[in-house]
Amino acid sequence: MSDDGEAAACLVECYWPGVTEQKLLAVVERVQAAIERRHADGRALRLLGSIRVPADETVFCLFEGEQEEVEAVSTAAELPFERILDSRWMDETRRFPK
Repeated sequence: MSDDGEAAACLVECYWPGVTEQKLLAVVERVQAAIERRHADGRALRLLGSIRVPADETVFCLFEGEQEEVEAVSTAAELPFERILDSRWMDETRRFPK
């Protein structure tokens, strides 16, 4: 939970030469399995989505949860990440403050 009461979010940045949609789908399945295994001990974590940028050989995955949990799940799923950044998820229901 962030200081303002919002759920913590983390952006996982992956430089992934040769990434294909099939490779990303396979790793997303492994991430989901790793999350399910960790949920067994009461930890909350959720993959909100992934973006593949083929021209840059890059993948971004957005998680809701604490950074140490995101790192543990990403490592267990063999997601080839470069860094994990604290971030803020905004959509049509959650707007930036004016």
